Amino acid sequence: MLVNPKHLASYVTPNNMLVIEVPIHNPETERRIAQAKNDNQSLAQFGQYRDLLFDYVGFLAGSDFQPRIVDKGNNQKQLEMSIGMKNYRPDEIKVSVKNNELIVQDEHKHKNKNRSERSFFFKSTILPPGTQLDQLQSRLTDGGRLKIETPYIEQKEATKSIENPKK
Repeated sequence: MLVNPKHLASYVTPNNMLVIEVPIHNPETERRIAQAKNDNQSLAQFGQYRDLLFDYVGFLAGSDFQPRIVDKGNNQKQLEMSIGMKNYRPDEIKVSVKNNELIVQDEHKHKNKNRSERSFFFKSTILPPGTQLDQLQSRLTDGGRLKIETPYIEQKEATKSIENPKK
């Protein structure tokens, strides 16, 4: 990201808070805007007044926060997931499961004599049947990704034979 200090604007709010605004040049955001404009046909379902900053293509392609079943050999399978959490500390991240829904959330607070910041993060997904919830583990990698893993036992579909109807 690049900042253009020539276009800096500042003002004081009615409750005496100083607000400083600086336009940011973000090549990734500009690429997404150009891609969204070019993908008009596949994105027509979102209407003509869609937000150019939203990653519709990524939204349609899915998220990296989806359970993947990985074959570990020896008839062992494991559910794996990961999500970028680079700007969060391990002690702030909360991973929980409620009614088979995996929830990752975080509340980050930063305060010093000049400012106070607070940000929130929330992601959730439904775990498939066969997920061994009591063995679920999560860890934050050196690269800032939250890795979630647990054994997975594939559920066999129950089949029932039905006799032919009698005449």
